[in-house]
Amino acid sequence: MKLCLCCQKPTDEDGRYHARCLKQLFGAARAPKIPFSVADLPRKIISTGARMSISGMQIKASIRLDAEKSALEVVASGGTYILKPEPSQFEELPQNENLCMNIAAELGINVPPHGLFPMADGQLCYVIKRFDRRGGEPLRNETMFQILEATDKYSGSLEQIGKAIREHATNVGLDTIDFFERALLSFLIGNGDMHLKNWALLIDGKKIGLAPCYDFISSRILIPNEEDSALTINGKKNKLKRPDFDALAASLKIDSKAAANSFEKLRGAEETLRRMAIHSELNTKLRQKLTDAIASRYKRLT
Repeated sequence: MKLCLCCQKPTDEDGRYHARCLKQLFGAARAPKIPFSVADLPRKIISTGARMSISGMQIKASIRLDAEKSALEVVASGGTYILKPEPSQFEELPQNENLCMNIAAELGINVPPHGLFPMADGQLCYVIKRFDRRGGEPLRNETMFQILEATDKYSGSLEQIGKAIREHATNVGLDTIDFFERALLSFLIGNGDMHLKNWALLIDGKKIGLAPCYDFISSRILIPNEEDSALTINGKKNKLKRPDFDALAASLKIDSKAAANSFEKLRGAEETLRRMAIHSELNTKLRQKLTDAIASRYKRLT
């Protein structure tokens, strides 16, 4: 079965991409070339005058599409995409993030267009369209690290983030539920790295809302002793179970029926998560680690 390297759904089209996925991402039904390798990337970034951006152990490059050449290029400013290659420290991180973002999308969570694309050396990198740009112009985007005036991105709680959402969001009800379901899904896939800089509010004119999902991975399959959560939930980062998420829902002032619906939605998605992990671009070892982690987390949550 041939799966699209963007959405991970079956495709009978030539190559490994749906035309619609490429159009959503690049505005054209043709995959652009990436005329540089992983080894070239640091030099490319420095030569443009851009500042090297490294999140944890992963290099990130700001890029844009050269439509005439149908190629992606590294830029110092005006970038409309982020490119992430595979870091030497963590295997198949691009495939990991693409999978986790597709799982989120499958559950109705807002994610930007994204996909996996071969670099000049054949290695796959992850490319995502910037959600804080419109027509090349920046939209205001405030991370919870900024909003909460934090000094440590790993210090804080999901309750604090929920409170900030309730204080600032235009559509409090929908954004609160969205936040809660992202927290549940992060736990289920073993995403223990959702720190304060990975949650944000997007300000678009008079509308303020939870920014689309980003930096969504299963850190558990790469770091065996990773904590359950980067930020505390019900005062805990580890050994989280259903009562802790019940307490989170209560702190967010989510109606008990609405919270139950969210739990049921995620409970009903267990087979979807397992199937998507099995049929992902991850290698066999990482697929098994992820399916094991998902099964274990579901037992603790349900």
